Amino acid sequence: MVNTLHLKGSNYEIGFKHGTLARSQIHACLSNYATYFANAGMSPGDVKILASRFSDTIKKLVPHLHDEIRGIAEGAGVPLLDIVALNSRSEIALAATPKSSRLVSDDEAELPVPPDGCTTFAENVDGRQWLSQNWDWQTSQLCNLVLLEITTPLDSPSNARMLKTMTEAGLLAKVGFNSEKVGVCLNALRATDLDTNKLPLHVLLRLVLESSSVADAKDRFTNLYNDGAACFGHFGVADGKGEGHAESWEIGPYGIGVISRDDEGRLYHTNHALLEGLKINEVIWLEDTKERITRLKELVSRSDEKVDVKTLAIAPQKDRILSFLKDEDNFPNSICRANDAGVPGLLGEMQTVFSMIMDLKEDIAWVIVGRPKQVLEEFTLEF
Repeated sequence: MVNTLHLKGSNYEIGFKHGTLARSQIHACLSNYATYFANAGMSPGDVKILASRFSDTIKKLVPHLHDEIRGIAEGAGVPLLDIVALNSRSEIALAATPKSSRLVSDDEAELPVPPDGCTTFAENVDGRQWLSQNWDWQTSQLCNLVLLEITTPLDSPSNARMLKTMTEAGLLAKVGFNSEKVGVCLNALRATDLDTNKLPLHVLLRLVLESSSVADAKDRFTNLYNDGAACFGHFGVADGKGEGHAESWEIGPYGIGVISRDDEGRLYHTNHALLEGLKINEVIWLEDTKERITRLKELVSRSDEKVDVKTLAIAPQKDRILSFLKDEDNFPNSICRANDAGVPGLLGEMQTVFSMIMDLKEDIAWVIVGRPKQVLEEFTLEF
């Protein structure tokens, strides 16, 4: 069963309760990410230096979330910088250049850094805004999943909003939605660019969930949070207000590159940049990323031939989207990803860890834990 944490109070109190209730999972996360960082060539000293810089940036730009991170650390009984490192794990492993002089062995050099190999899909059907994704990551993190159900403080920038997010223990957020009908998804993109004066991706995911709309989130990011992210990534951001709205943000140190919905009201994204001309040094480290997005578009097109989505009720539409997320074409490197025994190291241990489908007009979401073809747990979230 996923550990569900009901959190409210000041940001520090929210963090302290998070750290206390998920203490053993946080310690397991720290152990797993120590291996992850080492696999990227980052020494403990390298990690500490970067975490210290990000701690300063978070404290400067979003002090309420720095208080929450401090609460998590004290509740879990670990150093503050350990929790900062967890919330900066994409930046530390996917963008940072190791500063240590430790030589990487030939064996280590052959083991690529494992990516978050995720697939995101959004569509608007007659004003009903849907947002969904598979989150693909290390199998070892399945037991460290937490569902955070947070009521934010009245005196914080989030104005007492409620949010629900599936994430890893010790992290502020990942995939989820809030009581303002705003949802967010994440796809890892890799580039060598890094700016520690900007906020880490997982901190920014939380800030989307503290916003009242896509436009509000974009305005905050541009004017309050240094316009962009510390490293390269993709956010699928949507809200269910009015006729609904969704955008793909390819976000990084350069700012936010926006991809609008296509003529059918849809967005598709995997693990490579779709915008041209980004001032970024991208690294493509999952060749199947292009195959997955092509396959997803093919599945949607085939579905369109069989049924008019405008006639579907909520449950059949949810099941239709779930059928896309279950697809195993090009298995095991499919949309529904599985461990690949033929690939050495951590990269071969990556699978779909959970899936989420959100109907933001109704402010409801369905969560599938494990591969959607091999469900371990399933539940519904709503406000």
